[in-house]
Amino acid sequence: MARLELNDLRKTFGRGEDSVEAVSDLSLSVSDGELLVLVGPSGCGKSTTLNCIAGLDSVTDGTIRIGGDPVNERRPEERDIAMVFQNYALYPHMTAAENLEFGLKMTTGLTAAERRERVESTAELLDIDRLLDQKPKSLSGGQKQRVALGRAIIRDPSVFLMDEPLSNLDASLRSTMRTEIQQLQEDLDVTTVYVTHDQTEAMTMADRIAVMRGGTLQQVGEPLECYYRPQNRFVAEFIGEPAMNMVQVTRRGDRFVADGFEYPVPKRADHLSSGNSFTLGIRPGAIDVVEPQTGAATGTVGVVEPLGETSHAHVDIADTTLTITTDGPGTVERGDVVGVDFPPQRVHVFDVDTGVAVARRDGLPGDPVESNLNTQVD
Repeated sequence: MARLELNDLRKTFGRGEDSVEAVSDLSLSVSDGELLVLVGPSGCGKSTTLNCIAGLDSVTDGTIRIGGDPVNERRPEERDIAMVFQNYALYPHMTAAENLEFGLKMTTGLTAAERRERVESTAELLDIDRLLDQKPKSLSGGQKQRVALGRAIIRDPSVFLMDEPLSNLDASLRSTMRTEIQQLQEDLDVTTVYVTHDQTEAMTMADRIAVMRGGTLQQVGEPLECYYRPQNRFVAEFIGEPAMNMVQVTRRGDRFVADGFEYPVPKRADHLSSGNSFTLGIRPGAIDVVEPQTGAATGTVGVVEPLGETSHAHVDIADTTLTITTDGPGTVERGDVVGVDFPPQRVHVFDVDTGVAVARRDGLPGDPVESNLNTQVD
């Protein structure tokens, strides 16, 4: 177990005019035993960051430290890390037991009996002890992933690196493995960096989330902090399903106005200049359905997506469509004319040009007092 630190990490591919900066000035620290999830869309630099930590890619600039020691110049096998890949990377001609044991042969001085004992104990931990004599071609996707996890665990590394390990599994198995990996990481108490583009994995598994875009860190924090108090519009729209609703508005005196829309300016947004344009953000689950011609706006329900206990209703207001999470089927129907309103403490305001949050919702659910906590982002 060890602390992992990235200081001003930069990775560029190519040279001169053809160069591409995949990671830009990334600074992060991962505490002993913490599970940090790097999340973002494809091409945001998260896998490149993982490869730099592992030593599979060289670093253009910056420093990587594991347990306080710089490891930039160390070869991958000298960094005391173990990596789990998206495609499992099992040797097809070896049995599950031989795949588990292979890393021990390469990196430790254990005897054959000691290696066998560790293989058996790891297999039992992952509930694959009955599969040890089988080769990968006869294993299911979930079983292959357990063998791949076992190959990482068996070495007892200082740091685990996981690169989208569940993306090849079906939805049901992905949910099961998500829970198992989280429990396993907590039991082993190993510093872990987990890469995914799936914000559900990030929200449910992480101690902290690091959201990336275009090689740049956008926000790092606990999952609910990133969900409820995003620092910019990108994080607000990327974290959460359905995405946060956005409405382009202009401040006119004490009101935010747009075509078909009018809303009182929350107290924490009083510092914003009248006459300027902003983006108002509100989560689908925070919108109240009220009587027509009351609330912030009135619109027509276009599409309703029933999901069992809840439904997603898409309400057309002038040239804007809002997604609203309602109670189960029958709450609203296609063609209904409804009013919508926003609880002021749950509204976010973003700068139109930079996307930076200039006024965020007050506090987090369950806070003793939800009022004016860090409401303005510098």
